[in-house]
Amino acid sequence: MSWLLFLDESGHDHKSVPYEIHGGIALHDSKLWSFVRSIRQLELDCFGAQLSLYKHELKGSAMLDKKRMGFAGQAPVMLDGQGRVQRIRSSMRKNGRRTLPDTLGT
Repeated sequence: MSWLLFLDESGHDHKSVPYEIHGGIALHDSKLWSFVRSIRQLELDCFGAQLSLYKHELKGSAMLDKKRMGFAGQAPVMLDGQGRVQRIRSSMRKNGRRTLPDTLGT
């Protein structure tokens, strides 16, 4: 019986937030590949591409800062049929991430 343990931490430098967050998961080796496939599908569904293509780690502190949250609160929630994924991809391209094709799933 083998298990994979993944542990991550955030905020240990105390630059963005005054507290630290530690989290982790343990996966039995028989569940690992289905977990990886599910995460890849979630990336496609939410961001329109695998995040590894952007060659830059997304930081929660940057995505959830007060200014962005204030702007986001001014508009109604966008469903995917309203171009949510295309807008996310456009934003990431504009913010210096790797240039991605305009078509989804590539």
